[in-house]
Amino acid sequence: MNTERENTVGEVARTLLKLLEQASQPVEYDPEWPSPCAVLPPDADNMVAWRPVAMEPSPDFSGLGLRPDIIEFYTSFWGRGWEGGHDGEAVFLTVAWNAHESAQIRASLASQAAAGEPVFIATTDSDLFFGVDNASGAVWLCEPGYPPLREVAPSLAAFLTALA
Repeated sequence: MNTERENTVGEVARTLLKLLEQASQPVEYDPEWPSPCAVLPPDADNMVAWRPVAMEPSPDFSGLGLRPDIIEFYTSFWGRGWEGGHDGEAVFLTVAWNAHESAQIRASLASQAAAGEPVFIATTDSDLFFGVDNASGAVWLCEPGYPPLREVAPSLAAFLTALA
């Protein structure tokens, strides 16, 4: 792996952690949907605080043909996600809460990569989503079932940095 790629991939995890540390809003506690990042016990309103927790060991996303930065995004931290905006669009980053959700994400990414579609990383407050072009690494605003609408960042690291 070349130094530039190593720096970019490491930047994804560092920036994601920074975003998740800002996003720690309490969530409703569900004992049927446990997470390593939930801070127990729940309060009187059945809410729990959460904090990003490193995925150790990280889920196996090998064999999907995904870019290293996409793999790092989805295998670095357990969390609840991050909400904010980018260039006038709402952004809701998708981060796995637990191993079951991580397995669901892995299955979805496998089908997207196999179809050559942009790989999902965030939703918006409409039908649009943000996806990473698995060939070029650019982040695109996309509408399901249509070609990508517009490039919003040259890389996943640049996209996350713009959110920070």
